[in-house]
Amino acid sequence: MLNKKLEGIYELIKNRFYLGDETLEVGDKRYEPVALFGILTLILEGKELIFGEYGSGKTSSSERISSIIKGLPLEFVQAVTIHGHPEQTEEKIKATLDLGALEREGREVVKWKITPYSPIVIIDEINRLPVGKQNMLLDEIDRNIWSYRGQTLMVKGGKVFFATINYQDVGTTRLIPPLLDRFDIAVETGKLHPVRKRLIRRGINEEVLKDSYLSKQMIEYISKNSETNDAEGISQYIIEMAEEFKAELEKRLRDEGWDIEIPRMSEMKEIKKEIEGLNISEDAELFLDYMGQEIYCQKSLKKDFSRCSGCHYANFLCSGLYSISNRVEYSLFRYAKALAWFMGEGEVTLEHIFSIMPYIIWHRTTVSNERLSEARDIEKDCCDEFYAVRECLREVKKRWIEHRDFQIEAYIALKDGDYKRLMKISEKIDHPFFKALIREI
Repeated sequence: MLNKKLEGIYELIKNRFYLGDETLEVGDKRYEPVALFGILTLILEGKELIFGEYGSGKTSSSERISSIIKGLPLEFVQAVTIHGHPEQTEEKIKATLDLGALEREGREVVKWKITPYSPIVIIDEINRLPVGKQNMLLDEIDRNIWSYRGQTLMVKGGKVFFATINYQDVGTTRLIPPLLDRFDIAVETGKLHPVRKRLIRRGINEEVLKDSYLSKQMIEYISKNSETNDAEGISQYIIEMAEEFKAELEKRLRDEGWDIEIPRMSEMKEIKKEIEGLNISEDAELFLDYMGQEIYCQKSLKKDFSRCSGCHYANFLCSGLYSISNRVEYSLFRYAKALAWFMGEGEVTLEHIFSIMPYIIWHRTTVSNERLSEARDIEKDCCDEFYAVRECLREVKKRWIEHRDFQIEAYIALKDGDYKRLMKISEKIDHPFFKALIREI
């Protein structure tokens, strides 16, 4: 089965290239979030944020995982990395004009950089980009559409974005909400076991992932053929080089004792098809329906936490978290399906949804000061914001379990047109979900 190939790669990354602790629990299984979500992001061609302190392995882990899954030499992955700093420009990231053509013929010929063509882009320390430079990347990250001086580059196939974030310091800028919302998932580099810490001190050998000759060859080819009309040819060239390097990488790893198989392009397409085909369980759908109404402020469409004091709904999710966008639910479905597929299960259950949900939400919402203050003094293996979001969701789940049977009864009443019974349930439970069902009655 294809998921067994990815399990082998997960073990390789977890034990050879990123030695983090297993802190994600799904049923009776435990996973290392940076390794697991890095793999799932590359399969889904998604967007992932990695938070952590300086030197905690944020960028290097993204580079190594990308090199293995995408079959790209490590030097090539490093060459397409965007570095976050205030002086970053479009010309350094996207494209420049061909000055020779401009001088000789008076024509503006756009020569694209290698980054727009790469199937993987890492943005190192993205929160060092000022707000104006963050806006510059919105369309690129959201739709993989690259625009420069009136020309637009749309590269065939998807693109994976990783972005690393150091915790707030004097040189960083807060990311604008629209940019945060474009990232499907966010993880943290956590504490390390003392024995693993020893291995880190000695240095992780990544030479097996390198091929300077092939990287140079690929970069030169792209640079020479980087006009807009050549996009399809370059995309195909990168795919062909990657397929060849995957075979070489497997051979090198076998020599080290790692018998793994890296899925080829056709297999990756099959994996995505299998993931998309998974069904969502009824309980998972019911819980999301319930939670989706509890997050809304009942006093205004524009939420303000100052309204929560003394509010009738002060103990609900709306008083703890600011919002959950429509993109959140889309990301949640994709990653929950990918997690269920990775675990070899045929359906997405509430367990999959609930395990992955905090990672999908915590970077995209604002947590109330009250919930943050409750989290600050508790011993935990994550930051205050993540912990607060996870606890808020646990409380919602408890309420949902109590109301689940009433929810099913309400849906049956709605289907049957029994509005009298629906009104009675709504009055009895007094919860935003049930009030939402009778809004248009």
